[in-house]
Amino acid sequence: MRACASCHGESGLGQGPIAEFLTIPVPGLNRLSAENDGAFPMLQVIQIIDGRTGVRSHGEPMPIWGDLFKTPLVGGMGDYGAEVIVRGRVLSIAYYLESIQE
Repeated sequence: MRACASCHGESGLGQGPIAEFLTIPVPGLNRLSAENDGAFPMLQVIQIIDGRTGVRSHGEPMPIWGDLFKTPLVGGMGDYGAEVIVRGRVLSIAYYLESIQE
């Protein structure tokens, strides 16, 4: 909810409270499998959420969540510990998105 709902909405349909102020349409996230021949594109979703891989299908406004999740953690955990937590957060979001597919 903290990372995605402001743009994608609580239901993931792209109707969050900030969506109307963006310069590009906010995609719904519940039809990713349907748009991918019935298979959930897990790796692509992870790369898009993480944002540090160069995959930017949102036309740039989407935050780079990998960096944003990592920044407050590095001080106390070091780079490696922070990276493990970031990957877990990104994977949790991807699993959630997989669970809301129609």
